[in-house]
Amino acid sequence: MSAPDPIIAAIEGHRLASAAYDEAVDRWSAHEHDPIADEENHTAFSHLEKSWRALVSAEFKTLGGLVALLEYMAPRLQEEDAPAMLLENLVDDQEWSTVFGLFCANLARGLAAIMAAQSAVTPEFVDWVADDIIAATGDLFDDYDVVRLVARAAIQADAEYRAGRRS
Repeated sequence: MSAPDPIIAAIEGHRLASAAYDEAVDRWSAHEHDPIADEENHTAFSHLEKSWRALVSAEFKTLGGLVALLEYMAPRLQEEDAPAMLLENLVDDQEWSTVFGLFCANLARGLAAIMAAQSAVTPEFVDWVADDIIAATGDLFDDYDVVRLVARAAIQADAEYRAGRRS
């Protein structure tokens, strides 16, 4: 039996940090002038920010890990305040698009590594994965065709690079 995908730990770490932060905010809201509640809130926020960083940059090792990551991230990215989440704090320019681009690039790298390991870099497989990425995140964009083209191009280019067919 193989070890669980490392992305599962990152997902669980974020789930726990998010719950702890929600609790800290509730305590802080109830006791705004309490320095202990204030410190707990700052500490919980710091842990949540670190867990976002780990989640966005975590490496999955299996297709099951990729699916788990997309299933976990999709509803969070579709929340009304998603662009106001901590993600922008993860990059210097603090732009949502930069972080989303890094997240997609990380997905492409992980998928390419799996594909290379399985020697399954076929156009059909790239299309299948790109369609799943679009299905998980497509509601964030107005032009699905452009996003689909970008996802496919990124996955294909990274797979070709890793296979040594592109420099």
